[in-house]
Amino acid sequence: IAMAQKIVYSPKEEMDLMGEIWSPAIADNPLAFVMLAFPWQKKGTPLENHTGPRKWQHDFLVDIAGHIAKNKGRVDFEMLRAAVASGRGIGKSALVAWITLWYLSTRIGAATIISANGEAQLRTITWPELGKWAAMSINSHWFETSATNIRPAAWLANLVERDLKIS
Repeated sequence: IAMAQKIVYSPKEEMDLMGEIWSPAIADNPLAFVMLAFPWQKKGTPLENHTGPRKWQHDFLVDIAGHIAKNKGRVDFEMLRAAVASGRGIGKSALVAWITLWYLSTRIGAATIISANGEAQLRTITWPELGKWAAMSINSHWFETSATNIRPAAWLANLVERDLKIS
């Protein structure tokens, strides 16, 4: 069941947050988004004993930023192709969640499609991980999540459509 979200900051704080998240420094750098968006080392959170992503996740996010910089302004841009081969529990689903939330947060009107080896994996591993990270995000109130969907909160969709003329 999706929960309706409301603005949680003052209008000025919300505008400042939008300005920061939508700035090129964050929009073109998923690592910067991950470091801003989540409560790393904040007492009382699941991340209180973590300073940030694992080294391989950090490097992967840096590679995405490098790819964006390399393709900036190009019409004939190159697609990013990357893969992670590993065992269980190293943080692949967390990385997918971060990239998804970064993309949805920094590209107004964006859509992403997430797939997995099977529906069971998607429902029991990938989607719960995305929900966990979405709930911890500094801009969690921008989204409404359900069992298999994350979409802009009604207030944000209305604001973007009204003020930015983007549907």
